[in-house]
Amino acid sequence: MEAVGRLAGGIAHDFNNMLTVITGYGEWMLEQIPAGSPLVENASEILLAANRASALTSQLLSFSRKQIIQPVILDLNALVSRLDPMLRRLIGDDVELVVATSPELGLIRADPGQIEQVVMNLVVNARDAMPKGAS
Repeated sequence: MEAVGRLAGGIAHDFNNMLTVITGYGEWMLEQIPAGSPLVENASEILLAANRASALTSQLLSFSRKQIIQPVILDLNALVSRLDPMLRRLIGDDVELVVATSPELGLIRADPGQIEQVVMNLVVNARDAMPKGAS
């Protein structure tokens, strides 16, 4: 288990270096693209994906015991709403995704990256359980 942790930590560190470059170029692209251009949305999606990949990297570092989990106060409705566009692309067109938020849902204290990973894993597992799609 120690060796797996070291391997995960090494991979996460290298991946994080690549994400720094991706994020830097994504931010530069956003500065260069004129406001109102349809490319703004594409560049923003690149940055969003890089941020999610960074959260995954944090989880790998946490697994390797090189990073401490950092719980914060979270609004699950907002977190799931932010994930919605990415989740829809992740599952494809043959599965209908229904996101049901609740105004009565209270705040929680958790690591946002871990909660995002749990939601993504649930969605991917549900998609894989429906190989012929569902609606």
